[in-house]
Amino acid sequence: MIYIEYMEHDRSIPAELIRPQKDKSGWADDDAVSGNQPLAVLGRTLRLGPHPPFLAIWQCRTFGCLREWESYFKARRALHSAASQNAIHLCQAGCYSEVFSGPPINGGIQYIEFFKHDVSSREEVVARRFTERAGRYENGALNAVLCRMGPLGPDPGALAIWTFPHHADVEQIVFDRQWQQTLSIVRSGLYRKLNGELEKDP
Repeated sequence: MIYIEYMEHDRSIPAELIRPQKDKSGWADDDAVSGNQPLAVLGRTLRLGPHPPFLAIWQCRTFGCLREWESYFKARRALHSAASQNAIHLCQAGCYSEVFSGPPINGGIQYIEFFKHDVSSREEVVARRFTERAGRYENGALNAVLCRMGPLGPDPGALAIWTFPHHADVEQIVFDRQWQQTLSIVRSGLYRKLNGELEKDP
């Protein structure tokens, strides 16, 4: 299961405060097989994408682990400085099934497509359509396709995360109107993993 926090930050406080820290506190059951781990924190770049501008993506073993998440987040808030707490505003969150898993999110530009998904949509069909599409874009890699678990998350219900080396490489997927209609894509945005400069093109 994937758990996503949708966040914004106070512009008067540096965005670096919401980047993952190497000295992060661990889980109560933190060990090599925990399975609960952060995957990426992505920040919108050039203001291209929906609000809120930051996504913290976490992998969770099972739905039952949400109780552990609640305890973990309370401990995390207790450890953060007052400045960090004021910088981060958790707007909403969602629980997702990972219907397709590709290479991990690393450098480059992340292009995220937000598409319609509800309980009437078959996840295996969604996964197949995206895998059929994955080889169409030069230099592009499909990292993940995530479908909302029931109604537990914001609309439109699902997202696909792609990575491209540079901004120019995104153009082909942006103008692929046929697939946008087929997959009911309603919004997209450009993001970067928060381990480098957010607003600069490499």
